[in-house]
Amino acid sequence: MNIDMHGHLIVPGILRSDTHPEAWRPEITRQPNGWQMIRNNRFVNGPIPREVIELPRIIEHLDRVQVDVMVASPPPFLFYWHLDGPTAQQACRIQNDGLALAVNNYPTRLVGMGVVPLQDPGLAVRELEYIVHELRLPAIEVPSHIEGDYLGHQRFRAFWEAAQALDQLVFVHPDEPYNIGVDRMREYYLHNLLGNPIDTARCIADIVFSGLLEAYPQLKLLFAHGGGAVPFIRGRYEHGWHVRQEPKVHIDRPPSEYIKLLYFDTITHWDKALAFLIETVGADHTVVGSDYPFDMGPAEPVRFVKSVESISAEDKAKILSGNAIRLLKLQRPD
Repeated sequence: MNIDMHGHLIVPGILRSDTHPEAWRPEITRQPNGWQMIRNNRFVNGPIPREVIELPRIIEHLDRVQVDVMVASPPPFLFYWHLDGPTAQQACRIQNDGLALAVNNYPTRLVGMGVVPLQDPGLAVRELEYIVHELRLPAIEVPSHIEGDYLGHQRFRAFWEAAQALDQLVFVHPDEPYNIGVDRMREYYLHNLLGNPIDTARCIADIVFSGLLEAYPQLKLLFAHGGGAVPFIRGRYEHGWHVRQEPKVHIDRPPSEYIKLLYFDTITHWDKALAFLIETVGADHTVVGSDYPFDMGPAEPVRFVKSVESISAEDKAKILSGNAIRLLKLQRPD
């Protein structure tokens, strides 16, 4: 079995229509070649080369690329952190119910990853409880920050307490196009090429140095895009902790002690980078990712993992499905 832990889809119920004309809802238009453009009153995203809403076509694509199960979450532009709490909760509820319906229609092919209105941690906890107890989705997705407050901020501690108590996997996705330094990355698509990995590194630094994992060491946190820059600058975090006082304000152990608790997907775009990621964080903490349906993920994520000769067959089995089964508490196939 091959499980893609980083895929996206849009549920029909969130789309703008005559009966639901709210400006925050997205609209989808198709180009002559079938590629899609997504827009609402805040963003335009696309062109998107693969199907984003029609489930039969999504399943057909999974078959073509040897993905048996896709863990599906909303794209990051549908986090809705810019809305007031109750409206954001409405938008999240629509998507969570839609994801649960998609899973019900394709129970052997899809796993749902819900979203919460994290700008209001109290409402986020309530939506998390709904996701866990009512919808029984085993994971949620959150942005890397809320208007510059990264995930180690004290305002989110009640949410993290609930996430740990409920043993829910939390997938952290950079909030493109609102990444750190985006005002200096307007050319050459750098807000994605460079902004995503830098923003992820900033988020992980916040989680580590804020003491979040000291307070909640049982959190299950999965990071997109191979952890961004972190595998390659982990030594810099470590060195700084040893020689400076500022990184020690909230933690008594070196950063590597907390980084080893995290999980990472395989979206590294280079076989040598993937091999280094696995050498750095371990095969036990690495899972397949595709970033479906966007063009910034590997077209064939399973083939990408299998192509790296330095990864043992045993480790490939963990990366392709074993770790996902454990994190999502899925039944193992016979």
